[in-house]
Amino acid sequence: IEQTMGRGLIAENNARYILADKLYRRAHRMDPADPTPLRYLGELYRHDIGDWDKAKTAFNAILNMPADPLSRAVALHGLGKITIHEGEFKKGLGLMEQAVAEYPLALAYRNLAVYWNSEGDLAKGNEYTQKALDLDPKDPYNLVFAAVFMAASGHGEEALKIARANANLLPASYNLAAIYAQTGQRDKALSLLKRHFFQYERYQSVRSKE
Repeated sequence: IEQTMGRGLIAENNARYILADKLYRRAHRMDPADPTPLRYLGELYRHDIGDWDKAKTAFNAILNMPADPLSRAVALHGLGKITIHEGEFKKGLGLMEQAVAEYPLALAYRNLAVYWNSEGDLAKGNEYTQKALDLDPKDPYNLVFAAVFMAASGHGEEALKIARANANLLPASYNLAAIYAQTGQRDKALSLLKRHFFQYERYQSVRSKE
């Protein structure tokens, strides 16, 4: 199972999502009681492929079986993100709060920051951003995410320094675009948005949700 999952993760990281799906499903069939392959499948469907029905099935399967806290947290966060995008904001918020109560995930903290920033509560947004940073202060995704808030609060040069240091971080293209947009660099922001939607994204089903 570990070898199959490892091959699946290599495929996913190289944007070979169909192969990753095949390998994760193979690992799941080896031991249907192991929540880990389901966790990876759920995130693959939610984030990379955009098949939210399959993502929900995988996440709900985890929540309905004996599972470790990390797998439960990933499932709750994934369902929370989907629920928010489907318009049930408070229910989605509750699921993401359950996720970090189950197991602290930097990704969940970052998305809680996004939620509260969208609600205009910058204090809560900064609080959850800091929680993500506290989990891993050197993680480049945490740093770029925090830089978006730095740019919004008038610390543009500091934010740009982080953006330039992480310019090649393809999955962070959207947040990098936000940094450049807020510091008045329109063309750079647009080029990064183009990179996000047409290099990083692979499926229209994913783009349509953003």
